[in-house]
Amino acid sequence: MEKLTDLRELLKHELNDLYSAEVQMIDALPDMVKNACHKELKASLNGHLQVTKGQKTRLDKVRNLLNDAKEKKKEKGFFANLFSSEEGEKHCKAMEGLIKEANGMMNEDMTPEVKDAAIIAAAQKIEHYEISSYGTAKAFAMQLGLKEVAQLLNTTLDEEYASDDSLTVLAVGKVNLEAEGEKPVKKGKIAQTQPPVVKKAPVKKNTGKTATGTRTTNTAKRKTASKN
Repeated sequence: MEKLTDLRELLKHELNDLYSAEVQMIDALPDMVKNACHKELKASLNGHLQVTKGQKTRLDKVRNLLNDAKEKKKEKGFFANLFSSEEGEKHCKAMEGLIKEANGMMNEDMTPEVKDAAIIAAAQKIEHYEISSYGTAKAFAMQLGLKEVAQLLNTTLDEEYASDDSLTVLAVGKVNLEAEGEKPVKKGKIAQTQPPVVKKAPVKKNTGKTATGTRTTNTAKRKTASKN
């Protein structure tokens, strides 16, 4: 790897890594879809596959912005073979490890319900890695004053957050419950495990009256005390 001399070079390095990560995800997602059993999970993963293809294309736009006419001569050596192969000249080992872990997990002996929960867990690990990576790249672009690059990266970052949130909703609302052996509660019905609502008794205002309805004053109390 060539020596990185400034933040701009580091940004290019991060983008190169992300490009490889997206290519690997495009290859890995079909297997995750195939192994998933829950219809909504399959649909979610298929949807993310299409989103990932768009993210890869968006990174091509970012590359073109960074390799504009003013810097072609300066950046020629760095970018000459950047996208000469499908992944580019850098292979993202982090994504390789996450996908390898996911594949190993899917080969385990599990019930369909448990496997769905495990697939979501693996997918969210990947999402969190991409959220961190795109967030860092966006911060670098903003620091360098590359507004258009930052906007493109922010679009992808928002997509990653949305994908992660949708997986969380699916896991908590259905998949994890089914993996536990519970049936998801339908809308409009109260779960049996939900604690009953306890109504608080209304607080009575202090009127200063005794149980017999007469008002007791401090003066009356003193007179009674003196008689005793």
